[in-house]
Amino acid sequence: MASISYECHDIVYRVFQPHSRFQQTHRTPPRPMQIELILNVTSLLIPRRRILGHLINFERLSLETLRFDLGLLQSHDQLRLVLAPNFIRYGIDVVSTAYDMIIHEIVECGLRIADSTTGNNCEVLTLCLEMRVVFVENENEEEEVLIGRATAESELEFERSNYGMVAAKESSVEKMLKKVRVKSRGEDCLICMEELEIGIDASQMPCSHAFHCNCIEKWLKVSHYCPVCRFAMPTD
Repeated sequence: MASISYECHDIVYRVFQPHSRFQQTHRTPPRPMQIELILNVTSLLIPRRRILGHLINFERLSLETLRFDLGLLQSHDQLRLVLAPNFIRYGIDVVSTAYDMIIHEIVECGLRIADSTTGNNCEVLTLCLEMRVVFVENENEEEEVLIGRATAESELEFERSNYGMVAAKESSVEKMLKKVRVKSRGEDCLICMEELEIGIDASQMPCSHAFHCNCIEKWLKVSHYCPVCRFAMPTD
């Protein structure tokens, strides 16, 4: 049976500093500043075939945080090598022009913001890379014969694997998420990257990280891990 493969068709991205986010500072003599890079990646898989009579797109949400020294921004080539394994996991060609442009944007944004914090004893500088990657199924004449049982098996495989992610147990979500009132500025929901506004009710996980209620409820239906620290919620 021929395998189904996808190729990267389009990448849309932006690099920015989460607004109203306070950077970590210290009173002792400053150590070398570190960059905290939040990767917020949405992967969209578009098949060319119909699955059980329907065209179904598969979407995967990934969130991870990387840390490295500010000095790494001084060398594009070194940064490309350090970040390459993470981008390869998202199916991005690390010898492509698109990857070079993303690295360039991370460097430019990081250095620009670092310059603006000079003298503030800032210890950790947070950047966010939001990226939407579209993959399209490769064309293959042999795959035309894979319609009936083969396409049904493909759909079941996607459903069962859920891209390797496991949802949190629904009853545990109801018991373990705590409603908290946002009382101060400077906190962002690191799922949608929007600010948690003063006065609203947010949902706090047992690890103390808080998010918009709708955001974390949707997230936990896909993954049982905290998007920030990977605290594990119970699963079925």
